[in-house]
Amino acid sequence: MCGIAGYIKSKDSSPKEFEKIILRMLNVSNHRGPDDCKYIIGKNYTLGTNRLSIQTIEYGQQPIENNNYVAGFNGEIFNFFELKEKYNLKSKSEIETILFLYDKFDVKFVEKLKGQFAIYIYDKRKKNLFLFRDRFGIRPIYYSLNKLSSFIFSSEIKSILSVSEMNHSLNGYSLAFTSMFWTNIGNHTSFEDIYILPANHYLKLNEKFEINIVTYENSFFKKDLLQNKNFNLYNSLKNSVKNQIFGEVGFCSYLSGGIDSSIIAYLLKNITKKKIDTFSISFEDKDYDESSAQNEVSKFLGTNHNTLKISKNDISNNFLETIHAAETFLFRTAPVPMYLLSKFVKTKGHKVFFTGEGADEILFGYDIFFETKIRKFWAKEKNSKSRFLLFKKLYNYLPQFKNSRYFRLIKDFYRTSLDVENDLFYSHFVRWTQYNYMSSYFNLNDSSKFSADILLEKYFETLPKGFTDLSLLRRAQYIECTTLLTNYLLSSQGDRVSMANSLEGRYPYLDENLLNDTININQNILAPGLKSKKLLRDSFKKKLPHQVLNRPKIAYQAPEARSFFEGKEPSKIIHKYLNSINSLEFQNSKNVLDLINKIKDPLSSKRLGFRENMAFIIGLSGYCLKDLRNKYKKNYKWANLKMKLKLQL
Repeated sequence: MCGIAGYIKSKDSSPKEFEKIILRMLNVSNHRGPDDCKYIIGKNYTLGTNRLSIQTIEYGQQPIENNNYVAGFNGEIFNFFELKEKYNLKSKSEIETILFLYDKFDVKFVEKLKGQFAIYIYDKRKKNLFLFRDRFGIRPIYYSLNKLSSFIFSSEIKSILSVSEMNHSLNGYSLAFTSMFWTNIGNHTSFEDIYILPANHYLKLNEKFEINIVTYENSFFKKDLLQNKNFNLYNSLKNSVKNQIFGEVGFCSYLSGGIDSSIIAYLLKNITKKKIDTFSISFEDKDYDESSAQNEVSKFLGTNHNTLKISKNDISNNFLETIHAAETFLFRTAPVPMYLLSKFVKTKGHKVFFTGEGADEILFGYDIFFETKIRKFWAKEKNSKSRFLLFKKLYNYLPQFKNSRYFRLIKDFYRTSLDVENDLFYSHFVRWTQYNYMSSYFNLNDSSKFSADILLEKYFETLPKGFTDLSLLRRAQYIECTTLLTNYLLSSQGDRVSMANSLEGRYPYLDENLLNDTININQNILAPGLKSKKLLRDSFKKKLPHQVLNRPKIAYQAPEARSFFEGKEPSKIIHKYLNSINSLEFQNSKNVLDLINKIKDPLSSKRLGFRENMAFIIGLSGYCLKDLRNKYKKNYKWANLKMKLKLQL
């Protein structure tokens, strides 16, 4: 696991200038690879890599160079040994194999890789730079183009900010996208003139500084071929976990207490025949705590279990650091405990963790899939007596249903926009209607830029042609996988907070082979009726206790807005935020201050809804992003790398 960085100039430059630039970039992202560092300087480029050593440090140093190419990458190639055998290669590292494949197959080589990766290859003959990103975007690549002088890329925005000549103000589209879709869309980031290479794409930069971004084969558009109701996922998932167990460092497993992470921990134990370490988050606030379920699973599996208890003060005291790691607007506080957990795991000596992330998207675990089914039923069966019983069945685990007021709200939700089934975004239509409310807190009134219709058009432009041919349920799945999964769960709540603490995550549910298996299975077998992840539960029914396999899906959440106002005095970050609100051009200061007064009032704060909490967190994260920009654009103090460096001229 590594951090990558590069700087390409339109004109030749001195080695000393390039050395200063690449050292600064690598120093900023040192946490992504504190074990080793190397960079290469050419006439008009410098390319470098920070390395977190998972295998022997002698092998896999990056970047590598020959007469034709310079190459480096961040990630893991899980079919590395398979590729070596197939092509009779003697390479000792993944990057050597990558370069061989590129030389043989050109850009098509990336379709032969199975793993999580961000790759750069500079073709010295053609003076072309290529950037490649894995299918789910587990590993990031950010870039910025100044057509007059430079092209910059890195695993982190901070590195770009530290050397870029441009201003990079906060991006209004990013604020609008987060307010509507809960995440960025397309290649947008939270900073103007800094972009992210979308998942499942590669970028080509030619000698004239022209950029071309291309997608490669998308597995989502295969047909539902398998009709076998007895299809078993056990072997597919076991092989996925087995393929991701390599490297010479120890690994551990996150354990939420739900079925997804429990299965991963079970497979790790049985494949390795060892007692594994598991890690969980618990909360002082009992409304969010799932420690009893976590302890139950760890006891059954016999793991060395470790629990990190999180308080509301922990949320507020570590929010700024989490934003600096995530480098984007957040709509909720959930990444903060994940940031603290990764820091905790690192202190225990681990470099790699396994997680159950991705299962809900691939195997239909979220309520939104079944809400879509129910809304469709309501639209077609307007006189059915079963209409109200369906959502009671779906949400029977929620204590709120004992409250008649909440029950009425749910009914109103399902009455909304029932007759728009032909809408491409039918599944997410209701969720996205929150935007009109959210925009009242932010200066997003420019209808030519930030109207809901414009944002939907921009999202539509990112969709591949095959999207319109997908079923209602598969469209919902694609939207979840390419928005919230890639741009939030695998990023802000995944790679960005874990790698801030030099910790690598692995995601067996997102394995290429497993994805191909599940995409080929008829959706009615994967998600029959209102039964989430039925195929997964059936595949492991003799492996784990009944109460574990059949525990209802409970979304991971953390304490929200009220966390920042606990105690006699608000947290330090709130003091700074309040003093800055009137100068934050992206906020409607009056509405935000009214919202804060409501949050501060103990009686009013109990009635805060999801949208109000979301508005506050987005606004606060915007302040933190401005702090991040100022830190690396203006106040960054030069520091020498305390690592082994190699300079090749």
